[in-house]
Amino acid sequence: MLKSRTKWKLNEPIVDHEKVTDLSKALSLSPLFIELCLQRGLDSKEKIEQFIQPDETWIYDPYLMHDMERAVSRITEAVEQGEQITIYGDYDAGAIRS
Repeated sequence: MLKSRTKWKLNEPIVDHEKVTDLSKALSLSPLFIELCLQRGLDSKEKIEQFIQPDETWIYDPYLMHDMERAVSRITEAVEQGEQITIYGDYDAGAIRS
């Protein structure tokens, strides 16, 4: 195995153990999960609750996209007819979901 030429310097996370304990008890979640939330800026009970149970009203309505109803009809027809479906995605789009 080759020895890495890179020496990684990772910052030690600053953990407020009292806050971890308090949030862990208040939310009935593991301290490790709470610690990860805190490291990602979710620093209150409300923010963590919003993260684990998001309000879906902010999600974009896909039917506002051009020809969405037509696409859904075509896909439904293909499924009902047992046709194969190929999905093409833009690999650098960041989040392809199918």
